[in-house]
Amino acid sequence: MFDFNNIIEFSHLYCVEICGLLVPTNVLASLQPIIFTFFHRPKKEINFMALVASFYALIIILHVGSWFIVGVVRIQTFILLWFASCCLITNIWAVIHGSSMRATIKFLQQFIVKFIKSITIHHQQILPETK
Repeated sequence: MFDFNNIIEFSHLYCVEICGLLVPTNVLASLQPIIFTFFHRPKKEINFMALVASFYALIIILHVGSWFIVGVVRIQTFILLWFASCCLITNIWAVIHGSSMRATIKFLQQFIVKFIKSITIHHQQILPETK
């Protein structure tokens, strides 16, 4: 029979290692559907990458849940839960409505470019010319 106590004990015993592996993996895996959506990759590839990234997010949520089961309520558990939830929502967004994600990314890209240009122009006006 499947014993959840062993899984929970493993999760608690190797908490730092699990988080140290899953957090960067989740970030990189969740960036892939975003990048694939932006570059108009086939829907099949976006769905596959979102599925893989969602798997990592769900593992983090289950890991945090194992801490909630034993009554550990700390800021780290809430931060990890928020992080995994954001990654999961982002992956779902890429699968369900990629066109709005693409439009949001393009808007942010244009905003950042305009912001950087305004900073450099403003910076050039402040500095005196040196000869």
